[in-house]
Amino acid sequence: MEVNPNLFAVMAAINAAGYDSDLASNANSPIRGEIRKWVESSKIPVLDQLKEFYTARRKEDPARNLSQFVSFALCIEKIEAADGPEFRYRLRLADLPPDVQELDGFERLLTRFYRESKLGVLLANNQALLDRALEPYHSPVTLALQQIDGYLRNPRNNGVKGQFYVYLDVLAAPNQIHVRSYGNDLFVVLTPSPEPQIDYIKSAYMHFQIDPIAMRHIADIETKASLSDFAQGAPALDPQYKKDFALLTVASLTKAVDARMMSAGQRQGAVDQALREGFILTPYFSEALKEYEIQEQSMRFYLPILVKGIDLKKETERLDKVTFASTPRERKAKVAPQPVIEKSPAEKTLEEAEEFYGQKNYQKAGELFRLALEQTNARPIKGRAYYGLARLAALNRDPETAVQLFERTISEGAEAQVSAWAHVFAGRLLDLAQDNDAAKKHFEAALATAGASPASRKAAEDGLKGIRPSRP
Repeated sequence: MEVNPNLFAVMAAINAAGYDSDLASNANSPIRGEIRKWVESSKIPVLDQLKEFYTARRKEDPARNLSQFVSFALCIEKIEAADGPEFRYRLRLADLPPDVQELDGFERLLTRFYRESKLGVLLANNQALLDRALEPYHSPVTLALQQIDGYLRNPRNNGVKGQFYVYLDVLAAPNQIHVRSYGNDLFVVLTPSPEPQIDYIKSAYMHFQIDPIAMRHIADIETKASLSDFAQGAPALDPQYKKDFALLTVASLTKAVDARMMSAGQRQGAVDQALREGFILTPYFSEALKEYEIQEQSMRFYLPILVKGIDLKKETERLDKVTFASTPRERKAKVAPQPVIEKSPAEKTLEEAEEFYGQKNYQKAGELFRLALEQTNARPIKGRAYYGLARLAALNRDPETAVQLFERTISEGAEAQVSAWAHVFAGRLLDLAQDNDAAKKHFEAALATAGASPASRKAAEDGLKGIRPSRP
């Protein structure tokens, strides 16, 4: 939970360029006013070009207008160049979401704006205000996510990849929530509001935890898809759920989990409300979760049991009696539209490869990892493909090839978690070969990898402690 510096820079730039949405609202952060005064008094040279760029790409719908710049901010990174701080894309232009591609060129204006306005100084000067803006979120968010981890029995240690980020955008119009999914990472961007929007964070986090598990059992979920006919008759249900039964199933489950974590007096009301809104499997999951709660398996292993337990006849009888709500429940904050991000062919191939790897069909997994290498020039994706091939080489007891492929994973710039584990596995293989110096370097590199998971750090620490002595 933080104020992301890249997001702060983008929002400061568009405020300077003419972003005036909801300026009169009392819910605005005072920092927004300070930024606007600072830039106005600075009279920076790039301002006219910045205004021209923003005006040409401004959307009529205020939420959609803000949405494109939120997407942009999540796809850039700030680096230190010879001439000063510089903003660049984290991905190739072809791999960027469509709304970000439409803003191509803004990164160069943003670099000039950041340098000319000395925004880094302003950001540092307002750090105390930013910390205070975050205070209402820290304790309730931490508690909420701990409760979810506890209920799901911490599936993050059982194969769910990626990172979950929550950013507070203090320079945007208030009362909005933006959710983005890029790769395996999920981002929730909140703008100022009278009360912290904890429910939205909880919902996003549950999806982050459960969605990847559900996708491994998509075939079982689709066997129950005949029930989606009932969802078509729910006026309040978002159309995306009517089109995608798996999405509806997971959303029904998350609402049931949320209800089960409420006090006994609130549970049934929450379940009934979800059902009226069109989340047709929430009552079933709420009942079935009682059995989950008294056994020991985590949700990762119990989810297929929940899905297979759906009785089509019984649920049809239940749903025949439902009167759906005519309009959605009023919410305290507007949810900004989430763009549909199409995965590249290589990413889809890698997901399929990992599925076969999980099923121990290593021959098919290897074919798909190699196919992914042919389908892309994007280095992080190639890194993931090499990572898959490296694990297969290790399984085939070819440690020399495995180490080479793990090192290729790292050199291709794979995501932080993949790179960290590649260092760990390479270190273990080199330790077994009693190449102590090389093993130590890999373990130390894993610990130094920014964004590495706690599990990979622990494995690297254990690897350093367990390096075998060299042969005499």
